[in-house]
Amino acid sequence: MPANNRAFRTGAALIITGAILLSLSFACSCSKRAKDDGLVLREDLYGFFLGQSKDAVFKRAEHIARITKAPDPPLGYRGDLYDFSAPLEANPAIRRVRCAFFEDRLVEVIVYFRDTGLQNLQWLRMQLEGRYQTTAVAEDGKLEMAQKTYRLAGPGMSITIRRITKRDTTELYIQYLHDELHKRLIEKNKAVEQK
Repeated sequence: MPANNRAFRTGAALIITGAILLSLSFACSCSKRAKDDGLVLREDLYGFFLGQSKDAVFKRAEHIARITKAPDPPLGYRGDLYDFSAPLEANPAIRRVRCAFFEDRLVEVIVYFRDTGLQNLQWLRMQLEGRYQTTAVAEDGKLEMAQKTYRLAGPGMSITIRRITKRDTTELYIQYLHDELHKRLIEKNKAVEQK
């Protein structure tokens, strides 16, 4: 076999091998990205998307909201907590937003409203019931003295609307929790407690 032919075949084999390796690495990175993106829920929650990566949320919040690390809650680990001075979609009805990240993913969004009145609580409940075509369930009125709480399910998430009267203030908020990530967070906390 002439040297020209051998060099040509060797070069062609290297090019084909390189193309195969490149396509395999591309396929692997795409499948990892698709798996990671599978955690992102499509519901737009005032500009936030549960399951989205922390980096993506922070990047989108640039020039929109001031972000500060929130103190750890006294009742145990709920993820890495951050306060956002505003939602990622302009909404003057919102005072602030608190986000929790677990496994570098957005597991919880709590939206605090400026109008903390009972009428706004009922209005928000009716809006959510209409949006998700479900009925919000209230907790037992005998147990709730200084608060009113409703719970309902959304696609891939649980939703809580709560109005709490404290000594010198009243809070009204909606909490959105990513079902799968919240389950993982609970499992991690149980594993830590058992050690």
